[in-house]
Amino acid sequence: MNWRTSFVVELKKLFSNPAVVFTVFGGIVIYSLLYPLPYANQLPRELRVAVVDHDESQQSRVFIRMLDATPQLKVVSQLSSENQAGIHIANAEIEGVISVPEYFYRDLLLGKSPVVAVGGDASFFLTYGTIVEGVIAAGSTLGAKVKTTKAMMNDVPLSLASKQNSPFSLNLVPVFNPTMGYGNYVVPGVFILILQQTLLIASGLLGCGETETSRRRFIARTTILVAIYSVMTMYYLGASLDINGVNRLAQPLQLAIVMLPFLLATIGCGTLLGKVIKRPEMITLVVLLSSMPLLFTSGFVWPTSALPEWLNMLAQLSPSTPAIQATIQLNQMGATIQSQSGHLAQLWALAVGFLGMVLVPLFTTKTMARG
Repeated sequence: MNWRTSFVVELKKLFSNPAVVFTVFGGIVIYSLLYPLPYANQLPRELRVAVVDHDESQQSRVFIRMLDATPQLKVVSQLSSENQAGIHIANAEIEGVISVPEYFYRDLLLGKSPVVAVGGDASFFLTYGTIVEGVIAAGSTLGAKVKTTKAMMNDVPLSLASKQNSPFSLNLVPVFNPTMGYGNYVVPGVFILILQQTLLIASGLLGCGETETSRRRFIARTTILVAIYSVMTMYYLGASLDINGVNRLAQPLQLAIVMLPFLLATIGCGTLLGKVIKRPEMITLVVLLSSMPLLFTSGFVWPTSALPEWLNMLAQLSPSTPAIQATIQLNQMGATIQSQSGHLAQLWALAVGFLGMVLVPLFTTKTMARG
């Protein structure tokens, strides 16, 4: 079988397998559209809260208006007691409740710190944390206003009173994640994992159940998959990130240098998976079940220093682990390609190792046949 015939056979095999076609083309496109969708707004804003005002003073009403003015909160109702909040939270009418204590105004005048209670569904930690953030912002602003007013009543100039309350100004500049959003943080790494998992399934299904494969056919299959996934990679790490407003800094050539060994290693690993697991449906199941462990051991969702050493070492056998680290540092953090020499060496070692385990038996079989 010559090279042209090998490529034709492999192309027909790929496009005649509905599971492979859907995984490679449908899965990639669907994931790129659906996965970033929940993070389109990046951060929760205007969360609906109810307020229980036990003080009912002028200052407590000012505090409630300040709560409503924060970007985190939207005061939708005032309740007479905290017990009424439970049914509203259960019916998803509000996300939290804020209780202003009795003698709120008096404690402020006396220089004491009144305790404002915050309640909500803490199972959604990001939502609960945003409510607390809004209450702290409003409380800090009100406290600063009261302290400044008291200082001015003691004949302290406004400029000096403001400096006494806040002796320094804080200018927060987010690095690598300009919006401080969850999408910018998680989407780039997950996209690499999606590329790996779909390619594992595709190469595994194509190699599953083969009794004999020539070297030319395997090389032709690898070339075809690399060509297809090179286009998918450009879409995922370029256009798709731009569409979702994710920071992108790397040059295409830098990403190509990382992606080539990543794709080769993944194809080799998927082919081995297809030879070990003889049932096609089991390949998809195994790959899907491995997705969450691979995500949490890749080093960007959970720090590797907090992982058991044996688990961290096991994670290094997955091409996605060094590829995620390299692409995030290049594309989101503006690192140089020279700084990724360690990750590149690891990816090429995985590529040589996995492809070698596939090709060596093919060379051995052909040599024995000739003998």
